[in-house]
Amino acid sequence: MCRNERRFCRCGRNSASLLFRDNLLYPEVLINLYCPLCQDQTVWNEAIMLRDCGWILEYDIPGAQALLQQQGVRSTATPEFLFDEGYLSWQGLSPGDQDLNAALHRRLAPLIEDDLARYLESMKSEWLRHVAELKVAGWRKAQKA
Repeated sequence: MCRNERRFCRCGRNSASLLFRDNLLYPEVLINLYCPLCQDQTVWNEAIMLRDCGWILEYDIPGAQALLQQQGVRSTATPEFLFDEGYLSWQGLSPGDQDLNAALHRRLAPLIEDDLARYLESMKSEWLRHVAELKVAGWRKAQKA
């Protein structure tokens, strides 16, 4: 089971939906979250931070390593490992994907009863277009989609 949580950035103007794969890490492992508007409030440290399209996730790497080892995960905890393996990363491909997906479902919901095939095709085509835009923009998780 995975945990999902919404977290506001350091300045409080933006938020991100986060995924905690297999519930192995506590929310406190993410020390700070910086959006593109507040990213200049920190000093970059590649040992504990990951940058994704202007967002910065700052991790408690020793804490993450201890929690992962307790659960039998033998890999070394790095920001890249935690993010790329989904132990603490975006819920979706970017910080706002959860909201975008919900809005897309609400907008297309009237089609469900009238034309289910059209609804499914619209969902698929719009989501694929979104993923293509994220890839072009350089979002880390989108590159693997």
